[in-house]
Amino acid sequence: MGSTKYHTSLPDYNCYPTQSTREYKMTKPMTDTEKEALKSWYTTLLHSLTREMIKIKAIIGPAVEAKPVWISPHKILIARVWEASQKSDFIWAIAGEKAVTDHIPGNMAATPREAARHFSMKWQMDADRLLDITKKRPTVEGTQENMEAYTKQMIQYAESLYDLAGRDDVWQQKSAR
Repeated sequence: MGSTKYHTSLPDYNCYPTQSTREYKMTKPMTDTEKEALKSWYTTLLHSLTREMIKIKAIIGPAVEAKPVWISPHKILIARVWEASQKSDFIWAIAGEKAVTDHIPGNMAATPREAARHFSMKWQMDADRLLDITKKRPTVEGTQENMEAYTKQMIQYAESLYDLAGRDDVWQQKSAR
């Protein structure tokens, strides 16, 4: 296996959740401890996400690079992942506690926000297809309930991400550091 390089500076876009999971806004600056905890979270997730993209052959090459481009701290990470010699030929990838690990070709979205919209619509359509399949095919005992629970969770993730994609305040680019 080749090498992997991670760009781990804070993403240019990020949002910080308030008490409600559906209410997001920019908040006061983070303390150094909070920044370190956040960096540890997204660096670990970025590593795991990149490994998954390599494993499923979503990205192929002797050296892979990845950069976080948008985060909802401790919930969702959107990253760009590319083969090191072809930075313009990247994929958008998403993962986190409130997301399905997934990817799309880079040319399907110009910004992280557009990628989020695309993922949310994709997950909604995938959930609808899975529910349709579950209803049409005989299943092993217990699998229909598991599939329905999984699709319900996928729909919740899709709706939450769609809501976030519609909020201007969570997509404002950070000022220069």
